[in-house]
Amino acid sequence: MKKRKWLYTVLACTVITCIAAGFLIYVNRGAPAVDVAAYRTAAAEPAQGSELSPLNDTTGGMPGMHLVAETDALALYYHPETTEVAVRDKRSDTVWYSNPSDRMEDGIASPYEKEVLSSQLTLTFRDQIGTLETYPNYTWSVMNKNFTAESLDNGIRVTYTLGDVSLGIDALPKYISQERLQEKVISKLDESLAKYVQARYYPLKDDPGMLERLDDQIKKELVLKKMLGAFEQAGYTAEDLAFDNEAGGGAAASASSKPQFKVPLEYRLEEDSLVVSVPLDQVTESENHRLRSVELLRYFGAAGTKDQGYMLVPDGSGSLIKLNNGKVKEEQYVQRIYGTDPNNNSGSRGQVAEQARMPVFGMKSGDRAWFAVIEEGDAIASVSADIGGKQNSYNHVFSSFAVRGEDMLELYTGSTIQEIQLLNDKLYTGNLSVRYSFLEGEDASYSGMARLYQETLVEDNKLAPLEEAKSIPFYLDMLGSVDKRKSFLGVPYDAVDSMTTFEQAGEIAALLNGEGITNLRMRYLGWFGKGVHHKTPVKVKTDRVVGNASELKALSKQLKDSGGGLYPDVAFQHVYHDDGAFTPSSDASRFVTRETAELHPYDRNTNRMDSYYGTYNLMSPAKLPYYVDKFAGQYERYDIGAVSLRDLGDVLSSDYRVQRVIFRETAKSIVTDQLKKLHEAYPDTMVSGANAYSWAYADHVIDAPASSSGFGLTDEVVPFYQMVIHGYLDYAGAAVNNLNEQNLRKQLLQSLEFGSAPHFLWSYEQSSKLKYTRFDDMYSTHYKDWFDEAVSLYQELNEVLAPFRTQRMLEHKRHADGVVEVRYENGASILINYTDQAVEVNGILVEPQNYAVGGDRA
Repeated sequence: MKKRKWLYTVLACTVITCIAAGFLIYVNRGAPAVDVAAYRTAAAEPAQGSELSPLNDTTGGMPGMHLVAETDALALYYHPETTEVAVRDKRSDTVWYSNPSDRMEDGIASPYEKEVLSSQLTLTFRDQIGTLETYPNYTWSVMNKNFTAESLDNGIRVTYTLGDVSLGIDALPKYISQERLQEKVISKLDESLAKYVQARYYPLKDDPGMLERLDDQIKKELVLKKMLGAFEQAGYTAEDLAFDNEAGGGAAASASSKPQFKVPLEYRLEEDSLVVSVPLDQVTESENHRLRSVELLRYFGAAGTKDQGYMLVPDGSGSLIKLNNGKVKEEQYVQRIYGTDPNNNSGSRGQVAEQARMPVFGMKSGDRAWFAVIEEGDAIASVSADIGGKQNSYNHVFSSFAVRGEDMLELYTGSTIQEIQLLNDKLYTGNLSVRYSFLEGEDASYSGMARLYQETLVEDNKLAPLEEAKSIPFYLDMLGSVDKRKSFLGVPYDAVDSMTTFEQAGEIAALLNGEGITNLRMRYLGWFGKGVHHKTPVKVKTDRVVGNASELKALSKQLKDSGGGLYPDVAFQHVYHDDGAFTPSSDASRFVTRETAELHPYDRNTNRMDSYYGTYNLMSPAKLPYYVDKFAGQYERYDIGAVSLRDLGDVLSSDYRVQRVIFRETAKSIVTDQLKKLHEAYPDTMVSGANAYSWAYADHVIDAPASSSGFGLTDEVVPFYQMVIHGYLDYAGAAVNNLNEQNLRKQLLQSLEFGSAPHFLWSYEQSSKLKYTRFDDMYSTHYKDWFDEAVSLYQELNEVLAPFRTQRMLEHKRHADGVVEVRYENGASILINYTDQAVEVNGILVEPQNYAVGGDRA
């Protein structure tokens, strides 16, 4: 009987264990992941270098520098002592230096700052306990002559060893026999010095014939200096040291306990551009020291105190920082390309800022300018800029790269909280590459930079000209289903409410069509998966509260027949529902701290995340292709041929899962592959936000940046973003009725300046229905409140902008504060006067708060 009970107990435990294991496997099963390695940029074989041999220079050269590469347009010079480079533009005989040529005469810069001014790259790193240190290459490499230079095909590679390469105390053997010390050192010194050395080695207890170095004494600076001098005087060699270390059972002496990095920096001339790159797969680090970031050519083309011009930074639509603007108390400009990485667990944000959506920056100084595009590593890059008059006299703008993920870990010790900065183990090993181009005369302006960038994208088939159309688009976000917390008998539950059904959306479209608005581009928010914050898009079934599939198809047909289109909206990277199709432990990204990336929207009052507005997980980029394929397989049955992508062109996040680290640069490759896939399946694609990498796969861009962050250091907002894509993409800014500034006259003038189509967010139901929901920021959506004004705005914009829709925007010019001119390639221009006074420009009178169309084709 006892045996039978025992057997039943074992069987029961086994069954329970199997059920529990099966449950855990089921819960954590997750979606299939792609092979992330396939999306990483394959590391190319290091270019074969050769002994540096200067070229024959027939131009008289540059003082102290050698000509090392040359094209028809440019000549590259290198200084063998300081490692600085200079680029001569043969077309204008202008010279651009990697470092200010008169830096040593700078009256503001301290001695250390002059070393920074002399550096071509700067490394930041952390040690084992998280201490952050900064190494400029001039201080930690050039001054010690720890670098090598070699010729490349039409360029040069300079390899820097940064850090203290001296062995220090490790130049003395840790263990050495009595016999060896006597033979190699003691016997070759005078009596006094011999006794001094002998006293710093002590016999081992278990082996008196073997001596141990007394580190506590020797590590003192004066003692160490005397001991090193004694061994050197005795002729003790590196071979002797290696022999004694091996005989003593220790590893060969090294400087691994000290910070030390080897970094190759490559310069190449390619036609009329200078390409500067760092192949990170060839970078080495010392043990216990981890690279955090790399700053590249901080002072390239820097402007002095007497120079006039500005720096272009990619803040929002584009911003200018005027040279020597006197704002010496303002913080320097720093912004991550494509926005901050959402994969961090800080829970707060330091500032509300526009996103930097383009990997570009530049500088105009007098009648010359240079323009830079970050071609590789842009997703882990930041752009920084500052004026002269602070630490030194030079205005400068440059790029830096976060080569590791970083996050904060909070440790609770009693009543205090200790914050520790963590870096992930793995180093990004792709290429960092920046292309510098040079402009002169009329092209030396932000307009010329925009034209150059646009031409490059067209040549690379990333932009294609628009086809002719009779009118500009009218972009309308239609708010469909939303999730809302309700209660029954005091028990809360999540429900789905309709703000606009498919049929009601058709009614609004018909009203707009009756006003002559035929090119209506309707993005439908909240049509499947329980509202705007829909479920994981693997089952694409319309929400009953807004209608069925037949009604959705009918709405699409109605819009197409009138000359517009329907764009059902889908989000992939923010997952609000932890349902059976998504397993956070497997499918979500991980923070550097290895926690699952669970986040909340920000409360605008506190700038902190608040679970009241919902909880979402960040989709791991490795899982993104699976969900995109699932969505596409379900969505094709609706036969709409168009789609709106809410976050694929807007959000870029990393994943620091230990077994599968995905940096943002790799995530960008995965995202662009999905954008391409969806664009091929649905040729009419609308992208929200639209970072530069998404332009090639977009037909319509909404929520394009139309302002800047208003940083204290910046001086002027410019439509650089719009100048690049105008004539190649249809676009609009944020929904007018949901902006803080709702002056429609001002919105009209700005749309004319930026070449933007109108954009509204509407609902059929009253906005009050959204009160006390997660969507209470959509406080003014009722279509009847905006209909007449929207129609009037569109009709006036369409009359002016329709003829320019396919034209390149060649020049944007500010004649005075509040007075701007936009010139198109057909010769026509638009003058906009934001002021309260009439102004006359080029013989044309422009009334207050008004505009005038002029030029050759007016």
